[in-house]
Amino acid sequence: MMDKNAMMRKMKCTCISVDVATFIFGIFSAVISAIGILAFSTFHLWFGAFAEDKDFENWLRDPSSIPTHEDAKHVKRRMIYMWIMIFVFLWFLSCIVSFIFSVFLCYGTHKRRPAFVKAYLGYGVVMTTLMLAVACFYIWRGDVVSTLMQLIYCGFYSLILLMVKRTYEIIRAEQTCESTQILTSKPGMNI
Repeated sequence: MMDKNAMMRKMKCTCISVDVATFIFGIFSAVISAIGILAFSTFHLWFGAFAEDKDFENWLRDPSSIPTHEDAKHVKRRMIYMWIMIFVFLWFLSCIVSFIFSVFLCYGTHKRRPAFVKAYLGYGVVMTTLMLAVACFYIWRGDVVSTLMQLIYCGFYSLILLMVKRTYEIIRAEQTCESTQILTSKPGMNI
């Protein structure tokens, strides 16, 4: 097994170690996710100010106040309300999941626990797959600009996942090296 310095020289990263960069990314991701959680948990407060629509504001406070008669105007407004609520719920849920896995990444990198780093790696693969599915949806709709933006974001996130994978390999190699040293006996201690 190689030591950490030899692995860093092999990966051609001499300015900052890969595991430190991964830890910094984990902190950045956790902070952004926490801001997203706060923003979407207070959504009903700021949506009314931006929309300047009293019906939406009332519906956000009390969903049972949505009129049930089948006026075309109200049906369209209910559909818009429903899609806004679905969008907000999905983004809020994704921010919570992202925060949890970002904390896993920070903890695993700081405490040198490869299982937590591997958990983030699994989460990252699932997110990359979902991003590619969204890009396919944009292709199906014929939206070229959104497709390119989604693919660029997916490529950038894949590079981050490569960094996380390298960190996992480094931590795993350290764990293997430490366990091998514990199992081998010291010279002069033969019985």
